[in-house]
Order: sequence, then C-alpha cells, then structure tokens
Amino acid sequence: MSEVTFIKSFLSSLDSRPIKLPADYVFDPERVGLKVPYLLPRLSAPRPEMPKKVKSAAAPGSSKSINVHLKSARNPALEFTVSNAPISTTSVSDLKDAVRERVVDAQNDKVALDKIKILYKRKPVTGKTIAELLDDEPELLAGGKTVEFGVMIMGGAKAVEEGEKGAAAGSSSSPKAAIGPSGEVLLETEAFWNDLEGYLEQRLKDVEEAQKLTTLFKGAWTASRG
Repeated sequence: MSEVTFIKSFLSSLDSRPIKLPADYVFDPERVGLKVPYLLPRLSAPRPEMPKKVKSAAAPGSSKSINVHLKSARNPALEFTVSNAPISTTSVSDLKDAVRERVVDAQNDKVALDKIKILYKRKPVTGKTIAELLDDEPELLAGGKTVEFGVMIMGGAKAVEEGEKGAAAGSSSSPKAAIGPSGEVLLETEAFWNDLEGYLEQRLKDVEEAQKLTTLFKGAWTASRG
C-alpha cells in the first residue's frame, strides 16, 4: 500500500468520528491505556489546631466575697452583718441559718426555716446564691462591698441576746434538764415536723424533696403507733 492510499484511508476513518466530544463523554481506561501515570491532586496541609485555653486554678483566698447586712425592722428587731461571705457559694439557706441562730419563738425554741423569709429589694427570694441574686449588679459582684437583705419571720420571734448565747455556750459542762415537751409528746407537735422539713430543705437544697420526705417520715411514725 502506498503512502497516499494509507493517508486517504486514515482520513476517511477520521471523518466518521465526531469532531467534538460530548460533555458526558467518558473513556474506559482498560481499553485505552494511559501513557502517563495518573496522580491524585495533593491534599492541602491541615490547619494546625489552636492551643486549648486551660483555666488556671484560682489561688486560695482569691474567691470574691461580700459583706451581707441582714436587717429585720420589727418582730423581732434584728440587725447583724455576715462578713466576707463567698458570693458564688453563699445561698439563701445559709442566710436563713444565720438568722435562725439569733432568734427563738415564743416557746424559746428554734424557729422553723420555712418561717424565715429573706427579702431583697422588698421581694422574697428562695433557693438562690448571692451571685444569682446580684446577677444584674456587676459593681456588687466585684466583691468587697456590702449588700443589705431584709428579714421577715412568719408568726413573729424574739432576738436572742448576746449574753444569753454566752450563757448557753458556757453551760455545756453542766447540762440542764430539757424544758418543754420531749419524746413521743414532741413528735405529736406540728413544730417538730416543721423543724424536720426545714432541716431537710437546708441539707438537700430541694423544697419539694424535703416536703415529700417529711410526709413519708410522719406517715411511717403514725402507722407505727396504730
């Protein structure tokens, strides 16, 4: 075959093929061998991870504190200050405990916690820490200042004089006989169950759970008598 004949035959075969390949054209690599190795594109280098911020432990004594001034204008007339109270951990229950240590009821017994109300800006507050109560007052949250809370005792009470507290502390070496009802007679009083509920509320920090347990204990005691 001459060169001219070969060229004509080759050009004829090319004429039968489309001039342009369609957009969805694919070829089978098994039928058409690759003349050069196929290399995948290089992956971009991963970005280095940002170092995590580690909160340093607070130095001892560095927690913010505040002086809490508690005041009851009447029944009883009571006023005292709790100095350097930690803002983040001191709760309303803690303030109630401080008041309870300074007052007694008409029978000279401890006042039930549920009868002691702590007021802030003339509104009762419950179940919160000082930090939560002062959330919108950053100047007080900075610590080192004094904040005033009101005190209201339902049913009234009387303040315990400092001399009485000292005498009670000094009498530990010669205990006196208990005054008032005791034993099963005390269990029959509503004041006992109120005190128990107040104690559970203070320890559990949960009013509903304290009420539920008090009801359970009282029901079990009542059933045991029958």
